[in-house]
Amino acid sequence: MSTATMPTVTTQLRDSIAVIYLNNTPINMGNAALRSDIAAALQDTSTNSAVTAVVIASALPHFYAGSDLVEFGGELHSPELPSVIATIEQLEIPVIAAMNGLVLGGGLEFALGCDIRIGDPSVQVGFPEVTLGMVPGAGGTVRTPRVTGIPTAIDLVASARRITADEALCVGILDEIVPASELLDRALTLAKSIRIKSRVIDRAVPPAAQEEIDAVIARVGRRARPNVLEAINLVQQAGVGNPHDALTNERRVFNRLRFSDEAKNLRYLFFARRAAAKALRSKANPLPVRTVGIAGAGTMGASLARTFADHGFSVVVFDRDPAATQRLAAQVDRVVPATDIAGLTDADLVIDAVFEDMAVKTSLLRELEPVLAPTAVIVSNTSYLDLTELSRALTHPERFAGLHFFNPPHRNPLVELIPTPTTNLATAATLSQFITRLGKVGIPAGLGDGFVANRVYADYRTQAEFLVEEGSSPTEVDRAMRALGMPIGPFAVADMSGLDIAWARRKRLAATRDPNQRYVAIADRLCEAGRLGQKTGAGWFLYPDGSRRAVPDPDVDTVITAERALKGIESHSIEPSEIQNRVLASMLCATAGLVDSGIAERPSDIDVAMTEGFAFPKELGGPVREMSSRPDSAIVAALAAVYASCPVTFAIAEPASRGVLPETVAHCLNEVREQN
Repeated sequence: MSTATMPTVTTQLRDSIAVIYLNNTPINMGNAALRSDIAAALQDTSTNSAVTAVVIASALPHFYAGSDLVEFGGELHSPELPSVIATIEQLEIPVIAAMNGLVLGGGLEFALGCDIRIGDPSVQVGFPEVTLGMVPGAGGTVRTPRVTGIPTAIDLVASARRITADEALCVGILDEIVPASELLDRALTLAKSIRIKSRVIDRAVPPAAQEEIDAVIARVGRRARPNVLEAINLVQQAGVGNPHDALTNERRVFNRLRFSDEAKNLRYLFFARRAAAKALRSKANPLPVRTVGIAGAGTMGASLARTFADHGFSVVVFDRDPAATQRLAAQVDRVVPATDIAGLTDADLVIDAVFEDMAVKTSLLRELEPVLAPTAVIVSNTSYLDLTELSRALTHPERFAGLHFFNPPHRNPLVELIPTPTTNLATAATLSQFITRLGKVGIPAGLGDGFVANRVYADYRTQAEFLVEEGSSPTEVDRAMRALGMPIGPFAVADMSGLDIAWARRKRLAATRDPNQRYVAIADRLCEAGRLGQKTGAGWFLYPDGSRRAVPDPDVDTVITAERALKGIESHSIEPSEIQNRVLASMLCATAGLVDSGIAERPSDIDVAMTEGFAFPKELGGPVREMSSRPDSAIVAALAAVYASCPVTFAIAEPASRGVLPETVAHCLNEVREQN
């Protein structure tokens, strides 16, 4: 046995079989170095007449986890991936891929260039490219339908979902599944027994009924992004004409799309999520969490229970109301109900999901701490309350922090981790790992009213109410924000969440509110009239007969007109572009204030929060990213309009009223602009 080693590749000769190990630490990410070393190893193999077959395997937990996204923003260095795959196909001897772990994007395209693909049970394959504004660019849309058929290939490419080894075998991507301990031996056995090439690119695309193809496309939906539709079209055309022409066309589309604004913004968000996740990590060892306790069996408690149970945790839910616990147990499987707080005794982590009231939560914490093990972590899901004050209810506040889930947590991926001044590193590490195990997108947040995400959203909502007070209707504001790309406008969101939540916050802050601060009382009047949103059938809009479809209500117009009259405001028409600009500028002001105060660590965290938690269009990259794409003169104009709407609320924008970009805002914009 002879061995040849390069920086990211090792080749061992086993009798007449060349085994090429990929070893680009830590996860075999495809980049110029790995591609170059693979190409060199293949070239060396091709010149050795004693070699009768090649096995490509991994020396790491993943076979080939995907391509390095950093490279996609500029010129790709030679050899590019299609060239490496072509080298595999041009070898006169068979090549077997022995796959393990992640095989995604370019990694899967690389594997499809091999003649045979076997894998162990850890294999996960998929094409994530459409989530990044692109299409597969190294044969994914051309080779995949040749092994799976067009309907399955459309599903895989357009959905970007990962599939397990079992499903990969079922659809034809894998030829065999073998135990991890036997993977290399089986690959060597195959290599010795097979003497002819079996190139995927030479295969015909299996016929499929048009009805089946149409059904898969219909599942993708009419609102699919343009790049998704292009990917579908490429798959459909894979079997038309010369396959090498199809490969060339796919690469052309890939290169065009990777330089699009959408792809740049989606890559920005990818790295922003990664930066936020890195910031959450602690050097301390996390405590084990097997059983999670929830205090409160209301809507939030039920959704949290479902989330935790779905991710393999044992769940106990405490509520003194037997009807509430029984109702929850009927809704969520694998949950143990408890009407005595002692039922939470064995929980490793307990989250409070009781009513958003300081006295209620403080009382719960005092009662809860004595029944728990000394190592149990306690967290509050409060949206606005002072966590430091809450921690004073505990004898051991070092094991307490905020873990703010966004509604509904079984669907909403965003979580804020908010340590208090007394939270220890072990607690922070435990909660960071907990977020990861839940598959959530976490961001760090500091102490402050609304923490990070809700603080930004509060300024968004405040500016929207200013616009209504000045002349827009709730329908016009919602329509303008939907035109920007939001799936739902701020007033429809408020109705869906319940107007009483924000109303309670306003009443709580009333005593400390600056008397010079502009205050819109329209929402208060709606709440006083019992219009609390969808749950009462009326809020900013009307929801007749229990419908969730918002219908404009003349009674709301009457309230708005009356409030304008009280303030002597003469309403005027406001263009959709002004609505969008002022809302975005308001969010930018909030971001600058949060970063300047240290409550948010970086402006990109706000873009992550708004895109993950509040459905801001990801293709725009988030509100800060969207504003950063504009000329400074346009940003100053928008900030000046926001400052004029309320100099107290948006004091940070004051320099804009003098034609100057505020320094704190410029800092945030420049930081985001550098992340290209």
